[in-house]
Amino acid sequence: MSMIDTNTLIEVQDLTIAYPMADGEVFRALKGISLEVARGQIVGVVGESGAGKSTIGKATLGLLDDNAVIETGGVRLDEARVSHFEEHMFADVRGKKVGYIYQNPMTALNPVLTIGEQIIEAITANTDKRGDAARAYAIELLEQAEVPLPEDRLDKYPHQLSGGLCQRIVFAIAVSAKPDLIIADEPTTALDVTVQKAVLDTLKRLAKRDNIAIILITHDMGVVAEMCDYVYVLRHGAMVEHGPTADLMQSPTQDYTRELMAAIPRIDRKVERFAVPGGLGNATDRQRAIDYLMGNKADRQTANGDEPLLQVRGLSKVFTTAATLVSAANSFRAVDDVNFDVYPGETLGIVGESGSGKSTVGRMILGLHTPEAGAEIVYRGRDVSSITSKKDRLEHCKSLQCIFQDPYSSLNPRMSAGENITHALKAHGTLGRKEADQLAGDLMELVGLPRASRRKMPHAFSGGERQRIGIARALSFRPDFIFCDEPTSALDVTVQAELLNLLKDLQDELGLTLLFVSHDLSVVRQMCDRVLVMKSGQVVESGPCDKVLVDPDAEYTKGLLAAMPKFEFS
Repeated sequence: MSMIDTNTLIEVQDLTIAYPMADGEVFRALKGISLEVARGQIVGVVGESGAGKSTIGKATLGLLDDNAVIETGGVRLDEARVSHFEEHMFADVRGKKVGYIYQNPMTALNPVLTIGEQIIEAITANTDKRGDAARAYAIELLEQAEVPLPEDRLDKYPHQLSGGLCQRIVFAIAVSAKPDLIIADEPTTALDVTVQKAVLDTLKRLAKRDNIAIILITHDMGVVAEMCDYVYVLRHGAMVEHGPTADLMQSPTQDYTRELMAAIPRIDRKVERFAVPGGLGNATDRQRAIDYLMGNKADRQTANGDEPLLQVRGLSKVFTTAATLVSAANSFRAVDDVNFDVYPGETLGIVGESGSGKSTVGRMILGLHTPEAGAEIVYRGRDVSSITSKKDRLEHCKSLQCIFQDPYSSLNPRMSAGENITHALKAHGTLGRKEADQLAGDLMELVGLPRASRRKMPHAFSGGERQRIGIARALSFRPDFIFCDEPTSALDVTVQAELLNLLKDLQDELGLTLLFVSHDLSVVRQMCDRVLVMKSGQVVESGPCDKVLVDPDAEYTKGLLAAMPKFEFS
């Protein structure tokens, strides 16, 4: 195959990678894959989770699991057959010739080393810079990656920074040696639109200015449309189709590619449902789950549809550090005098850049952070601060639940899926073991998972399946209000569409009220009735999604919309 006339840097030739299983079966992660990337070219590799995208990058760097077998073909990098290198031969490849931007920055960074130690380690290992020169270069790399206060960040540990900031730091490490090839594995998953644009613009600049080849592994077709010269579509380890990006986007030849494009949330208009399979489970016992979830609605104090279920007034939060004792200027006001209402059965969205205060607002509503004095949170007509008895506090907490951003870390890895769903109910004596086991199965079927899988451990599920378990766990408390904190940011586009359909179905059937936080404006457009736009802890604009996300008044909102990847829909 020859798709380019310029000098090819990396060539994957008929690559088949197999994993022998314990039961004697063989799982083939890649099946005869071939692709090429030229110097200075950006090539996209797209597909759902499990398509084999990341396996290509791992084969290039010798990072395949020990039981992986290369059955056919291989990977050539600048004429060297790197897929068959011995381990010691990769010393001059990793970091120097190939930089890797990992999808999950929180696991890519060492939690016991400071950011500065990790960046400078990469600089000294792969360049000739040492001492003050290496530190200065580290600051320069962080500035290039749009990291605010870069010198201060060098002394921080990964857990002290947001996922978006950690992703930018992983980016800085990957480009530190100006490698010949950068493999960017879902590099924008945790980033808001403005930071995403800055990172993608930097990748474009590196490809053009330094003639660096880039393999962009992603599920975001909008990013592919804006970034890539050529694109490959994978599914279940096999090549579906490939071609120049503009041609493939305008006239895809395969149904699967069209399905990927149909699953992309739109900003231009709202749709009732995404055109993908998935939603409420077709379970024999799903009515039993619905009956359980609706069982105590009549016993609860339910807000009138014309009255807010939740009222927030003067909500503020200041975070302090040890340095605050020396100077109050070191304190950080994460949320500053935020006011809003949420009505029964509606979905209110909160959007803004990383650090704008979105998640902090939700955490204060849930009682995970204490707001500053003077703030008022009224839920179902009652000031939350007046709830003092243990019984009332428990009922209040059951009524407000959360779906977390990271489906991998939000479940207890030592408990089965069913135990994760019902553990708290058993701990509070609400359900016995037998009843809890039945409920776990009912709820798993309700969210589209097999009943029998409640016995499986979290590591046996995909990211989308884990997030469904998280939804089932939140539902187990029979809540009226659910705080959705970036619930789809770690998911590929079709799984995201299935989960958004699921949330819409559950909301319609159960009358749930949702507070939906996301950096993806298109997702908010599809899910929410109204939206708040936050910047630096303050609300800069609010109103119906149809107005704010289509014809905004605030310059900041206009900037967010302008930073979104452009993708023309038919």
